[in-house]
Amino acid sequence: NYLSSPFDKILKNGFKTRQTDVRSPRSVNTAMQLVAVVMQLQSLQQFGGVSATHLDWTMIPYVRYSFYKHFRDGMKYIENQQELPFTKEESCDISIDDERYKSHKAAYQFGMDMTSKEIYQAVEALYHNLNTLQSRSGQQLPFSSINYGTCTLTEGRMVTKALLDVSIDG
Repeated sequence: NYLSSPFDKILKNGFKTRQTDVRSPRSVNTAMQLVAVVMQLQSLQQFGGVSATHLDWTMIPYVRYSFYKHFRDGMKYIENQQELPFTKEESCDISIDDERYKSHKAAYQFGMDMTSKEIYQAVEALYHNLNTLQSRSGQQLPFSSINYGTCTLTEGRMVTKALLDVSIDG
């Protein structure tokens, strides 16, 4: 008795609650937090569990946004360059394996390191949120299911690795 929310569409288009409008996230950290918020809101409205299917695929644009942000910082502070190979708006469509990134070795490595760290922290926060949610009955946590592991792109594999590492670390 699970409802699978279309997180790819929800995150891309944003959503409305009674109190506010939530715009599309611009980082993997924010996207993961919104997954937890949507799962909590949905669990309060229904009987049964909530599910996030193909979370590794869903997070790709947000991993790319985060990587671009960290790469930009690496270009500025490590390589002393202000010019970037493309704009922030274009970044969600361009793989983090793109040669335009990799041609700047130090900034690229900084971007990869910082993005991995951000994904790990985002997944930790997601798990903490899911493990502290209130259910409708108030006596137990809502049933939640996160499915992942089919994405072979670098971005999706980073998400899957973080989901597994955080689960193992507890």
